Amino acid sequence: MEIRDFEYIKIPPPASLEERITETYFLNNRPKTLKHVQEVADTCVKIADQYGLDREKCRIAGLLHDIGAVMKSEHMVDYTVSHGIQLDEAEKMYPFLLHQRVSRMFAEDVLGIKDEDILSAVECHTTLKSCPGKYDMALFIADKLSWDREGVPPYFNEVKRGLQLSLESASLAYITYSMDNGMILHPHRWLLEAKEYLERIN
Repeated sequence: MEIRDFEYIKIPPPASLEERITETYFLNNRPKTLKHVQEVADTCVKIADQYGLDREKCRIAGLLHDIGAVMKSEHMVDYTVSHGIQLDEAEKMYPFLLHQRVSRMFAEDVLGIKDEDILSAVECHTTLKSCPGKYDMALFIADKLSWDREGVPPYFNEVKRGLQLSLESASLAYITYSMDNGMILHPHRWLLEAKEYLERIN
């Protein structure tokens, strides 16, 4: 089963990478998602500047991170399972969590992205994972600071304070706040492993 097998998903014609990413959201009627990923990309570039990361990698990761949302949630389970992915209990309960994995697969298979820093960050942008890389954390934090709801996130100040110290501190600040305040309906195993790892090194 491939992404192109889903007839309702419209694939953009050849163009520059950024044009193809943007057009994918437009063609699939995701203007709000496009606005969100552009904001995340801008935030991720600022984090890149702060921590000496590659600005273009962070920008592309930000633009790509929700591209899997063009697939309907009810199809994500069959699609990912068909590729040999074992589902976490949280993904079985809330299939939309799989959009981070689908986003990586779309980026890799449809858009030809090969950079593992980008692919890894996209794949775990919602949950993070154990032993995260700098780009994983940069995108994770950017997504949380530039969330896709109205107003300022309730954890904003905690995460910004953490970001003054390190990517690890900011990541842990979000995870701790969200879990302590009932924002996570069913913690993904990757999130729990990330929390354990970050607590150990902080």
